[in-house]
Amino acid sequence: MDRFVSVYNDEIEYNFPKKINIYDTTLRDGEQTPDVYFSTDEKLDIARKLDELGVDQIEAGFPRVSENEKQSVKKIANEGLDAGIICLTRTKKEDIDAALDADVDGIITFMGLSDLHLDVKMNKPRDEVYEICMNAIDYGKDHGLFVAFSAEDATRTELPKLLDIYSQAQEHKADRIHIADTTGSINPEAMKYLVSEIKKHINVEIALHCHNDFGMAVPNCISGLQVGASAISTTVNGIGERAGNTSLEELTMALKLLYNKDLGFKTEIINELSQMVSKYSQIPIAYNKPIVGNNIFRHESGIHVDAIVKNPLAYEPFIPEMIGTKRQIVLGKHSGKAAVAEKLDTLKIKVDDAKLLEIVNLVKEERERGELITNEKFNEILKKADIQ
Repeated sequence: MDRFVSVYNDEIEYNFPKKINIYDTTLRDGEQTPDVYFSTDEKLDIARKLDELGVDQIEAGFPRVSENEKQSVKKIANEGLDAGIICLTRTKKEDIDAALDADVDGIITFMGLSDLHLDVKMNKPRDEVYEICMNAIDYGKDHGLFVAFSAEDATRTELPKLLDIYSQAQEHKADRIHIADTTGSINPEAMKYLVSEIKKHINVEIALHCHNDFGMAVPNCISGLQVGASAISTTVNGIGERAGNTSLEELTMALKLLYNKDLGFKTEIINELSQMVSKYSQIPIAYNKPIVGNNIFRHESGIHVDAIVKNPLAYEPFIPEMIGTKRQIVLGKHSGKAAVAEKLDTLKIKVDDAKLLEIVNLVKEERERGELITNEKFNEILKKADIQ
């Protein structure tokens, strides 16, 4: 058995769409994290690994930003990946032309539509702004692109205004409409309400682009999926502006293991992908980060280790091999005989119970003096115990 999650999960009926489309924006919104820059080669590495994982679309960048950015997107678009390659554009002809030059399959064209965004960024009447949006959709469709229209700051925009713009986008043949929770300020119950209301009036695919300012990005996406959304924007390690975006690995594994909704991804490369993005972005992964944090399969407590040696699922909901990593037993103040015996076994050292207890006590003493029990330190402990 490679997993053991709550027995109560199966008592609930979930209403997920048959197909969930993941469009990953690590290379666009992820790179908008302050101080993050991916080179073209790094972008290609990440895109190839996302494709190997099995994501449906890769949002490769924002071609209008610079000539170098456009060329990076173009290289990804011409890499021959199975994933569709899309990019971000403003509702401007020159942005869409840059996307066309980059050979992408499609675009996400966006406009901030809350009263606050219109006032701060556009200073134009709403009707005029809507016309600009529709012209962009038409231009993209006329040039053979997949066109998604995103209402930036949608979760702070009144419902009648959203329904108006989404209905127009549908009439202009947009392939997908996006609900952007730009400030991460909606909760899961409210997301269910919003998606349900939009679903009553809109027949095109609904996507969710959620930010994580309150730690709600993953639950907000899962809530939306159950009432009509079928596409989700993610980033590896949840990187992105401010608190980041919906974490690709957290969403994938939560759906797979907690909701029995397998996306068909090659999950055993998740850890490798996570480490790659961490290296290239220079953003360390928090030790307690769900799914991919260093401590997720790392154990010290004697009570825990004793059980894990017998059956890892006693204290793990799934085995580390599912995401391509390994379990670690750490020696320290809370270690017991099972942990030390496991360490000795890896060194092919056999001792009696009395000597084992002596080593356990030496480990605790060293750790309480502030020493980390590294391999070198453990060898010193063995010498103190007269074991060569």
